[in-house]
Amino acid sequence: MDMISRTGSGGALSSKAPLAFQADHIAELTRALHGLDGLVGHPVLMGGGGVGIEVERPKLVEVCRVLRDELGFEMLSSVSGVDMRDHLEVVYHMRSLAHNWLLQVKVKLEPGKPQVDSLVGIWITANWLERETYDLFGITFVGHPDLRRILLDDEFEGYPLLKSFHPTPTTVHDRATTQAAPEEALSGEAQRGVERVVSKRLGQGTLERLHPGTPTFGHAHYPEQPGVPESEGVD
Repeated sequence: MDMISRTGSGGALSSKAPLAFQADHIAELTRALHGLDGLVGHPVLMGGGGVGIEVERPKLVEVCRVLRDELGFEMLSSVSGVDMRDHLEVVYHMRSLAHNWLLQVKVKLEPGKPQVDSLVGIWITANWLERETYDLFGITFVGHPDLRRILLDDEFEGYPLLKSFHPTPTTVHDRATTQAAPEEALSGEAQRGVERVVSKRLGQGTLERLHPGTPTFGHAHYPEQPGVPESEGVD
């Protein structure tokens, strides 16, 4: 999300500024939007400290053209999809560099009809941003000049960020015969009576030895080297 704050006439980043815009910027933007209440709806204060409005889908292009031409939102910085299970939403973030404003615009799509008008004619950056949202959510942007996948292969089936998406078909496997019951696995009963495998320790040279008293599978026997007592080389 584009929530970087800038301060000062030169637009320099401020280390003391919060992630969202400062209170004076929010107040200025809210006053500017009051004159457009009849068109864009009433601005609301978002949880992150930024200003956001909800726009009806048929009015999106008209509202965005007013935001660009009259309020100076010259940059569309992000387009995101949101799956609300019963419907999809498209969230736009627009920035005015001259006024140091950040605005969130949300459009609710009709259930079963995930489409909205494209904003490529207003902001050229919408070209790639809308393609990404289409690629991941399946939202159709009507009027887009080249609406196709941008991240996934053209042959990819489905839209990964939908909550209904399943990467592979759902399959049910038979219970494994060696699988222990959850209660036994937690209590350790499934491990009782199982012989423990121990690691071997290597001595010097090519002669492999085991630590005295270490239990092993079977009876491992290593021939003695000529002139080397049995106890030497054992840690």
